[in-house]
Amino acid sequence: MTSPEAHKESVRILVEDVKEKLRSETAVHRQKLIGFACSEASCDLLAILLHKKNLIDPGFNVNHRFFVSTKIAASKFDYDFPSKRKLLLLLVNQEEYKNQLCYGKPKEKGVVLKCIENFFEIKKIIEKEVGEEI
Repeated sequence: MTSPEAHKESVRILVEDVKEKLRSETAVHRQKLIGFACSEASCDLLAILLHKKNLIDPGFNVNHRFFVSTKIAASKFDYDFPSKRKLLLLLVNQEEYKNQLCYGKPKEKGVVLKCIENFFEIKKIIEKEVGEEI
């Protein structure tokens, strides 16, 4: 059972790691870690929002596999929550970026940066919806 506080701590650590890779200009060389970190942190962020809105039980696990497609995502989250349509689309995109960065040949810097940008868009929307910085 993961508490909202545990999700917040996970996001904090993963964001710190992504920012460090950007500062040290190692994001492209560590793109698999970026892909996994942004995917995991995105799921944690959605869990925080859903907990805050009392839409999920404490034991519910937001799994990255829920975002393989918008159809699957919509079926897993068949209830309403703030910015649902936009967030599910961004989360599906995040899963696609993770797959691009983590499997196959290394990708160009632009793909890595788009993955990070997509993640921070998810973070911004959820922070606005929960009314606090995460």
